Amino acid sequence: MEEPKRDRMASRGRGRRGYPRGDSQPLTVFDQQAFIEAMSVAFTSIAQASAVGVMFSDGYPFLLISQGSLDALNELLKEPVPINRFRPNILVKGCEPFSEDLWKELKINMFKFQGVKLCSRCKVPTINQETGIAGSKPNETLKEFQSDKVLRPNKKQQGKVYFGQNLVCQESLTEGKGKTISVGDCVHVFSKASSPAEATA
Repeated sequence: MEEPKRDRMASRGRGRRGYPRGDSQPLTVFDQQAFIEAMSVAFTSIAQASAVGVMFSDGYPFLLISQGSLDALNELLKEPVPINRFRPNILVKGCEPFSEDLWKELKINMFKFQGVKLCSRCKVPTINQETGIAGSKPNETLKEFQSDKVLRPNKKQQGKVYFGQNLVCQESLTEGKGKTISVGDCVHVFSKASSPAEATA
């Protein structure tokens, strides 16, 4: 059977190990410095996750945000955004806006949690979860008061914006089968960082 024309063209455009040759599409210029900086950030995140026993996870297993923080952000936006833009699995209320950024040790029901690092945000919060349409908000607004430039002026600047706190559970989840946290559980905070600049990010 004759090889499909499209496949033949594709095979002729590649040399050994898949490298382009002949009149194939030009290569994208490789920015080595940008790659090194990006991998440095990635490996830092991996090292932080490994230090607290996180495995097979893109980030951390728990993300905590307060309703007060969402309300404070929405007061600055022309079009308020719902909490699903930020995808927390623990939402608390009754605390001051952004106070959760400082929480280091807390307990919900019978589980102890450790605040590992502020959650730096990607572009997902700018995407309407119902329509898939992206915009510049709320990240553009968060840059004004929740960026590393504002919160951590004396630290290395990476152009990040933060919203929420990444957590890990200090309890053995294999021994906690059947134990849950539920809507209405009280949150007890045992220790806090003195300022956002002192919080891990």
